[in-house]
Amino acid sequence: MKRLLLGLLLGFCSLSVNSQTVARQWNEEVLHAIRNDFARPTVHARNLFHTSVAMYDAWAVFDPRAAPYFLGNEVGGFICEFDGFQYSANAVKAQEKAMSYAVYRLLKHRFAHAPGKD
Repeated sequence: MKRLLLGLLLGFCSLSVNSQTVARQWNEEVLHAIRNDFARPTVHARNLFHTSVAMYDAWAVFDPRAAPYFLGNEVGGFICEFDGFQYSANAVKAQEKAMSYAVYRLLKHRFAHAPGKD
């Protein structure tokens, strides 16, 4: 009985790790970067917000029902122009790639001088 429960538990754990979305994987990387940086709660709250919005906007441009937050809008007096684009790949793969580029570039910029940047 114990072996069966252990097998089921390991099976569920392996399923959850393999089925994580790109957004979840990047959120884990953001949290890892925050753990390796100085304790700056307000800065990291802003980092979490910006990475979330970057991923959402990168996802939203591929969904005709979604409305991006920054792209093509004015937020707080700042205008973020966006005219759209054409893509030739699978929409899901293109979304994942766009989300990855957005968060990677934001992390690279925001944590360039962090003590644990490597």
